[in-house]
Amino acid sequence: MEIGLLRPKYKNLMVSRYQTAAEITGAIITAIKESAPAAEILAPTFYNKDKNKTAKLIWIFCKNAIPYKRESGQRQTAKTLPRILADAKRHGGDCKHMTITAMSLCKALKIPCKIRLISQNFYDTSPNHIYCIAKIDGKDVVIDGVLKNYNTEARYNYKYDIKI
Repeated sequence: MEIGLLRPKYKNLMVSRYQTAAEITGAIITAIKESAPAAEILAPTFYNKDKNKTAKLIWIFCKNAIPYKRESGQRQTAKTLPRILADAKRHGGDCKHMTITAMSLCKALKIPCKIRLISQNFYDTSPNHIYCIAKIDGKDVVIDGVLKNYNTEARYNYKYDIKI
C-alpha cells in the first residue's frame, strides 16, 4: 500500500472571495478528483458484493470517522480525502467533507453517483446542504453522514443534481 498517497498535503485552497454555491461546488468537484488515488487505496475496505451494503459501510464510515462540525458561511473549505481524514479528529467536517469522502469512495468502487445540492428555504433557491446519491439497482440511495439514518433524505424545497 502506498502510504504517501494517504498523507495530506496541508495546502489550503481558497474557494473564492464571495464563496457562492457554484464556486464551492467547483472546489468540491476538484477535491473529489484529487482524492481518487487515496480513495483507490481505501475503497477495498468498504467492498461488499451487495452494493447497498457497500454504500451503507461508506455512510457508517462518514458518520463515525468525520464528526459533524458546521463551517461558517464566511469560511467554507473543500479538502481532499487525506486532508479530511487527517483533520477529522481535531476539526471535524461538514456536509461538503462527507460528500467528498462518499463520492470519492463510490467512484473508486465503480458505484455510479452524483452530488445533490438542496435548498431547505422556501424563499431562497441557493443550496444550503450537499450529499452523495449513489445509483444502486436503478434506485437512488442517499449517503448523507450528517443525518441520523442511512438512506434518508433531508426535507428540501429545491434540489440540483450534478453528475461527475
